This record gives sequence, C-alpha cells and structure tokens, in this order.
Amino acid sequence: MMLWTEKYRPKTLRNIKGQEHFVLDAEVWVEEKNMPNVLLYGNAGTGKTGAGLALAKSILGENAKDNFVEVNASDDRRLEVIRTTIKRVAQSGTIGNVPFRICLLDEMDGMTKDAQNALKRIMERYSSNIRFIITCNDKSKIIHPLQSRCANYHFKPLSNEVVLEVIKEILQNEQVTSFTDDELTPFIASLDGDMRRAITELQAAKSSGFSLTKQIESSLQEYNKILMLILDKKPNESLKLLHNLIYEGRTVKEICVGIHDTIINSEGLDNLIKFKLLRTIGESEWRSTTMTPKVILSWMVGQLI
Repeated sequence: MMLWTEKYRPKTLRNIKGQEHFVLDAEVWVEEKNMPNVLLYGNAGTGKTGAGLALAKSILGENAKDNFVEVNASDDRRLEVIRTTIKRVAQSGTIGNVPFRICLLDEMDGMTKDAQNALKRIMERYSSNIRFIITCNDKSKIIHPLQSRCANYHFKPLSNEVVLEVIKEILQNEQVTSFTDDELTPFIASLDGDMRRAITELQAAKSSGFSLTKQIESSLQEYNKILMLILDKKPNESLKLLHNLIYEGRTVKEICVGIHDTIINSEGLDNLIKFKLLRTIGESEWRSTTMTPKVILSWMVGQLI
C-alpha cells in the first residue's frame, strides 16, 4: 500500500498549501526559467521538501530525472559527501534543454559546519551550472554564509483550516467516510500544523479501524513503554527499544517528540519530575544534529536515569 504522504505530496506549485509567499515567487522563477539558491526553513510537516520537489520539477520539466538529485543531509552529513557526491553533480553538464541542474539538500541542519562551508564554495564556483534547494527545521544551524547566498523562506505551521481542507480531500479521494467532523476537528488541533503527521495518523487509523483519538494514543504506546523502563531504572531494556525505533527508520527528532508527548500526557508523574525529563528530551533533540543517532540516544538514557 502506497503511503498517503507520498501519494498526496504536491505535484505542482499550485498544489502547495498555506505557503503563498513562496509560491508567488516560485511561479515567477518557473516563468523566467531561472531561480536563486533557496533555503526553506520551519517546523516539520509544513511542506518544505514537497515544495522543493515541486519547484525542481516545474523548472526542469520532462528533463527532471536526468538533472535533479536529492540528498538527505541528516543521513549524509559528512564533509566527504560534499567533496565527492555533490561536487560531481555540480561539475556535470546538463542533459536536455534545461538552464541548470538542481540539487535538493533535505534536512541541511543535520550537516556539519565543515560540510556546509564546502558547500558554500561549490555554490560559488559552479553557480552557472547548478542551483541548490536547502531545507531545514532550525535555520540557526545553517552557517550565515550559506543563508546569505540563498533566498530565505519561512514555512509557517499550517492553520487547522488548511489541514482540514487537505484531509477532507484525501478522505474523499480514498472514499473513506468513517471519520466525522467532530473527530477531525480536535484531532487536527492536536497536531500543531504538522500536515505530514496528520496524513500519517489518518492512514494508520483507517488501516487499523481505530478512532482518531485512539490512533494518537496507540502511536504513543511504544514511547510510554520506553518511559516506564527509564523510570524503573532499566537502561539496557529502554535503549534496546530506542535503537529498534532507529532501525525502523525513525529519526531522533521523531523519537524525542514522541517521548515528549508521552511525558506531557502522563497523569501519574509529579510536575517537577516531568520538567526535569522534558529538559533532557529537549537537549537530546538539540544535540542530535551533531551526534550519531545511537550515541545521542545512549546519552539521553544516561541523563534520564
């Protein structure tokens, strides 16, 4: 079964919701067949990657496959990736009738400062041959020389009205009628404008037959088990479950958000203990951009216990 987040990712600039300031400028770039390097930043699930893909495909058209490359910078954060993979792409000539190649660097705030400095030099040297679209959650993790060489666009959290509009379109296309407005409204309000999570939880609820409220509770069960092991002073067991989540493809940020929500919703914890735990969770998420996932999770468990 195809993931709805992929199936309903915006195919064109007109399909992008809630980020009109970017769309208006991007449409001009497409018309002129030219664009600056672009930095898209903001909370997770606001459509940054989808917007980058839509922009690249709109400019490159039928030649997108041969002239577009996507790199997840949080996975390939090393300096060597910039010096080899990205430099090779920047040096390569275009294929077909396109003005330049386009490279999408997703989650750039996970890339080291040395790698970012190397990218800056490539951006300058090969400016006639390639454009970069950079996405990140935390703009402050991007070095200022890179920021200044890009057109910067903040992707704000989507309003509940926009998320509801998209969700209803998806439900209509999928012929799902089991969710009422009375369920959808509080469900969407709990997600803080995160469209990706809204679509993911919706598909999961549809597949499991759960109500939307039960789906949210179910998605936090594994994090609740991890929290209980930590509170019971069982580091090895809790770390094993955390590592399993990494192996399944979860990011450290997703794990920290899941444990954060579990702590917030826990009724049996003293408020003082809650905030001590939350402080460590927050610091772990912040440190995760400069440490490997297994190491930062080990550090987090050590701090929590």
